[in-house]
Amino acid sequence: MQIEKVTSIEQYNLDLLIDDSLSEGYKFIQRLVDEYKTGSNKFDKKGESLYIAKLDGEVIGIGGLNIDPYHTLPDVGRVRHLYVLRKNRGTSVGKKLLNTIITEAKKNFRTLRLSSTDDTAAVNLYIKCGFLKVEGVYKVSHILELN
Repeated sequence: MQIEKVTSIEQYNLDLLIDDSLSEGYKFIQRLVDEYKTGSNKFDKKGESLYIAKLDGEVIGIGGLNIDPYHTLPDVGRVRHLYVLRKNRGTSVGKKLLNTIITEAKKNFRTLRLSSTDDTAAVNLYIKCGFLKVEGVYKVSHILELN
């Protein structure tokens, strides 16, 4: 399994990710692709990046890092659109993607935030990677301070 930094989303076949996520009721991978293609979010601002995980040439996961659009300071990052194919969960793909995002975030951000679903496995992944659960913060479920 390898993690690649995306320089052009068009070079990857994300149909399997889109179909898998939609079958679970998640629209955020389709939204990621649509926003990338329209230019509204190309993960290209200072400190931003998008990563895919591949196994035997197949894209099995994706995750991004943006400046947090719900915060006013540019040194607050946000984990965006982290998703791993169901058939590849439990094999550390999500952990490797998330740790890659955290490592990249340390270069430009002091804090990382995210808004998680109620998916227990996802919540456990964030906690294992150092995020703390928070309540009462607009559009935020977990925060990681990047000292």
